[in-house]
Amino acid sequence: MDSSTFPDWRRIGRRLGKKLRDGLNPHPVAPGPSPEERRAQRLRDGFKGFVYFDTFEEVEAWDSENVDPIQQPNQPLLFRSAGNVPNEHGPKTKLILCHDYQGGYHDYDGVRPDLLDFEMYSCRYLQFVDMFIYFSHKLVCVPPPTWTNCLHRNGVRALGTLLIEPQTPNLERLLTRKDGVFIVARQLADITGIYGFDGWLINVEQDAPETYMNWSHLLIDFILQLRKFLGVHRKVLWYDALTTDGDVYYQNGLTPLNRPYAEAADGLFTNYKWNDKKLADSKLLAIEAAIPTENVFFGIDLWAQNTNNNMPGPPRVTYPPKGGGGTNTGLAMNTLTQNGFSTAMFAPAWAFEHFPISSSAGGSSRGPSVAHQVDESLWTGASLLDELLCDCHGRKPHHTNHYKSNAITRFAQEYPAGSSTFFETGFNQAFLEQPQTNQLLPELSSQDPLPNVIPVSIQDWEAIHQGPMTRVLYGKLDSTHQAADYVPSLTIFTKLVGSWEEGGDQSINYGTRERTPIQRLCLYELNMPADDSLEATIEARIMRHDTQIRTGFYLAYQVPGEQRLEHAHYTMSPPMFRLEPLIKLPIHMSNRRLVELGAFVESGPEHSLPIALLEIDSIVIKPRKAMTLEDLEAAFTIEDIRQVKEVKESQVEKRIAWRWATKPGQREQVWPVEMPWSQTTGPFSSFTVHVGGGKTIIKAFSTQFSFKPKEIEDLDETVVVQVVGNLFGGGHVRSALFSLHKTDLINHMNE
Repeated sequence: MDSSTFPDWRRIGRRLGKKLRDGLNPHPVAPGPSPEERRAQRLRDGFKGFVYFDTFEEVEAWDSENVDPIQQPNQPLLFRSAGNVPNEHGPKTKLILCHDYQGGYHDYDGVRPDLLDFEMYSCRYLQFVDMFIYFSHKLVCVPPPTWTNCLHRNGVRALGTLLIEPQTPNLERLLTRKDGVFIVARQLADITGIYGFDGWLINVEQDAPETYMNWSHLLIDFILQLRKFLGVHRKVLWYDALTTDGDVYYQNGLTPLNRPYAEAADGLFTNYKWNDKKLADSKLLAIEAAIPTENVFFGIDLWAQNTNNNMPGPPRVTYPPKGGGGTNTGLAMNTLTQNGFSTAMFAPAWAFEHFPISSSAGGSSRGPSVAHQVDESLWTGASLLDELLCDCHGRKPHHTNHYKSNAITRFAQEYPAGSSTFFETGFNQAFLEQPQTNQLLPELSSQDPLPNVIPVSIQDWEAIHQGPMTRVLYGKLDSTHQAADYVPSLTIFTKLVGSWEEGGDQSINYGTRERTPIQRLCLYELNMPADDSLEATIEARIMRHDTQIRTGFYLAYQVPGEQRLEHAHYTMSPPMFRLEPLIKLPIHMSNRRLVELGAFVESGPEHSLPIALLEIDSIVIKPRKAMTLEDLEAAFTIEDIRQVKEVKESQVEKRIAWRWATKPGQREQVWPVEMPWSQTTGPFSSFTVHVGGGKTIIKAFSTQFSFKPKEIEDLDETVVVQVVGNLFGGGHVRSALFSLHKTDLINHMNE
């Protein structure tokens, strides 16, 4: 008799066991908002730029013809240069971040956020991140445009989530087909294209309907079809919950029960309770199935390190079983690196949920919060504060013996900044200080690639200050919005640190590759051709005129296959405190690759006070064949400024709108294909909206924009508006002035 005719007692046993556990330990689900309340909230969130779906009916009804422009990101994904940043610590692990920050879709994630009293989560270490999954407890979760802009600008793929929870109704609709096409797969692919992100995490946390005998085969076909619709540059990841038996049964590794899903998808995201045996078994199966081990992302639950027991469900456990997660995340990453697997961090915003965001060291009202400092320690190994003010009952589980030497950045693969042909930064951060109100303005969409600000690891940096006297070069980012025309900047300082007394670790490399008077600070790791096809442009000023000091910028080149670097130094000269004309650095050294851009100082006065050397406003590397700024600015126009109304059922929002245009035949002549081009804003990375003769300046990332009453309440009844388009790679295009009546712009719903 065919064995398939026998009952699957293993599956039946698991399902009976689940029902018994649920009966003995019921976890009632809160009723939550009604369908009408959910619909109303979804409409309100739509005006913030958020897109998500609570039901399959909403997914099926979505229509690409009714898309709100503010819900679309404008930053194209900047494809990173091939090759990785070399590191003396050996092999590295790819890193995924899976968001899930307090349920997601916060006001600060929105396109027009309110001011904050305290900094919330953003990732300052995106050069170490491969993909970022925006996770929220919705059926279909689309990354907010602000996050997608931030991630794309830094070369990181942004993924949405398809999440089917135990209480999700109508699961069978997931696999409904019409003319051989899975309706939901087609919709998900179209949603991905319209909202400009890079793929999906599929997480099915509900047992398959018992009426479906071939559920797993259909689901595999669904994954394959979704991948086909998305194309080669977008990704589909499978979460390790549902097995091919049709049961939710976490495997915590690659096993025969999830192998078919892993083979159909671009990668597998495993559950968090893995161990060394799971790794060994997974590696053997990956080799047998010809699945690259780097496509298996082992989960790490950062919450598992907490000792408070106020969370529902069984205790959270991750690798290593004792003390894993939290500040020991790097320990698990080290183990994964040694086995050739990749990493998926669940809840990277853990520090901002578990520790105070309103308290800084010593109780000061200014300076980084405890949460910010723990997050920095998690990534860099910086020393933790003695008192972290969390609710782990004084047991101090986060002050481990290993956190300093097992930072995330030690084991995560670092990627070169920019692409192989384009790099741009204006040093914008995710939060901008507003000294007038002592608050923060969230600007996630603006976050640029951020520089290295110290020349060595944080552990060596801390040791330098305890060692013998030595000169250091370091940077400080300015995030204080002092005026309407504020421009962020990076200031380079030098100072003497340490003690004149003997002692200290003589083996530390104090920021130089050779024992010379020159001190270098590598701001960005790169991987670009040095064949004279590119040019670096830096906007900077020298801050000190001193004959004892020679300072400026350097480019480092590398012969392919060799470790040795060759440096070219470019010395800055006065006038002091004035913006230099754009400094152009040629990138030309035969048979070399450009691998670093940084600042340097030679010699200097012998005292310990910090000396500001350079203030840098922007750095751009782009093809030399790009036309001059004058030609670029003449090739594009911004026109047709007008007042529009966005209607979502009974809710109306007043906005101004404009359009951009290319003069006939100009794009091909002035815009190299190696430069970014947006599907929504073309050559423009952003727009600044000037209102009332420049009294109010606000940044926008789409061609529509709404005002809050407080932003225009002090203006005249007739409001003069000008829109300035900011081109990728530098340059500005200004619209003509346009007059609107103030009452046509005020939205009381935004108060």
